[in-house]
Amino acid sequence: MASIDRLVNVQITLNTAGITQEGFSTLLCVGPHVYGLTRVSTYTDPNQLIEDGFSADDALYKMVSAAFAQTPSPAQVKVGRQQVNGVTVKIGQLGANSTYTLTVSNVADNGDIREKDYTYTNSGGSASDILNGLLAAINADNEAVVSTGSADPDAAISQLHVSAKNPGTAFSVRITDNLTVEMDASSEDIADTMAAVMKSDDDFYGVAIASREDDDILAMAAWAESNEKLFGTATAADGAKNSEITNDIGSQLMGKNYFRTFWFYHANAATEYPECAVMARCFAVNPGGETWANKQLSSITTDDITETAYNAITGKNGNTFERFRNISITQNGKVAAGEWIDVIRFRDWLAEEIKVNVMNLLVNRDKVPYTDAGIAAIEGQVRAALTLGQQRGGIAPTEYTEDGQTNLGFTVSVPLASSISANQKASRILNDVKFTARLAGAIHVVNITGNLTYENLLEAANA
Repeated sequence: MASIDRLVNVQITLNTAGITQEGFSTLLCVGPHVYGLTRVSTYTDPNQLIEDGFSADDALYKMVSAAFAQTPSPAQVKVGRQQVNGVTVKIGQLGANSTYTLTVSNVADNGDIREKDYTYTNSGGSASDILNGLLAAINADNEAVVSTGSADPDAAISQLHVSAKNPGTAFSVRITDNLTVEMDASSEDIADTMAAVMKSDDDFYGVAIASREDDDILAMAAWAESNEKLFGTATAADGAKNSEITNDIGSQLMGKNYFRTFWFYHANAATEYPECAVMARCFAVNPGGETWANKQLSSITTDDITETAYNAITGKNGNTFERFRNISITQNGKVAAGEWIDVIRFRDWLAEEIKVNVMNLLVNRDKVPYTDAGIAAIEGQVRAALTLGQQRGGIAPTEYTEDGQTNLGFTVSVPLASSISANQKASRILNDVKFTARLAGAIHVVNITGNLTYENLLEAANA
């Protein structure tokens, strides 16, 4: 049979390539753990962390729980793993005829995941007998990726230290309920942790860390500033509440003029994470549609702060969570450099929106000509991003002055093709595409003045 293509040949090209767009509503909680092999794990419910081996006392569990406790709740929260090279195993419950199992997993050289159970069944022995039994099981495994801290199987021991044979390689552990695990402190630098995290999964915007140490906070703040992420932290240091103290972490962050780091004073910062709560709450709103002040937070204890302490905290561009009558809300809403947090997030979103819009145009057309029409197409993509920013509430709408003059929300200017030199056109680079946009801002405080009088207001108005 003759092919119809001889008469009518149809070729349809799909100019529908989508450019990956960074998200501005995903939170990453970073901390040391041995409950997974990947650098980044994604959770849609805090109970999933318990299933993976975390306990309710783990900092990462508390961070993720604080995020999911907000209304509206995030769709997902990611956990970044800081490398831990060893753990200490102890007996949690001593019982006869009980089986004790330590499960160790690792990624083999061929990419397969090797999961090995090290088991000891107690028949009335002591805690030391159980631990020595687990030790012997590990030592008997020629392919074990972990080693134990005791080489004498007959020694009386109260705990068993297990560490990676090759420090820096990942291994995860699971235990039966009758054992307990305590992690070693991580010696991995924040920068190294985040480099590994970004290589695994860079689709996040907000970052929080389990550590409250000043050095770790400063390291993460420096990383966030150079990687276009938003970092939140908290401190319970009394110095943060004192305007005369200038070496506290709040003063240090302000002194370094960090535009991508915000901090809270929080008395319970050791066990609660208001930064995770407020990011989850505000990330539920599109960039441009939120302010980070006056937000109610679930699961976070209210701080009782004097006006003097509040002025000291906000004087260092810090944030608070305080009670006003019967409600508790966040106050200030600024980054360490003094800019509003919502402005930083909106700026980042707008830059990404413009980049993706223009790249989509360049990729999905055979050619964007270096003519007035081609330049207008570029202008149209910039305007589309600004218009969406206006709809989202970040850019002010067109307004009018008292005398009726138009005050535009934004303006865009592009050059005419005739004004561009032949040399510039030959480079195929378009310069001088510019815009100016008015931020919509937000009202945090209202000052109202009024008068009480016995006068006839109608007469007073006509006077």
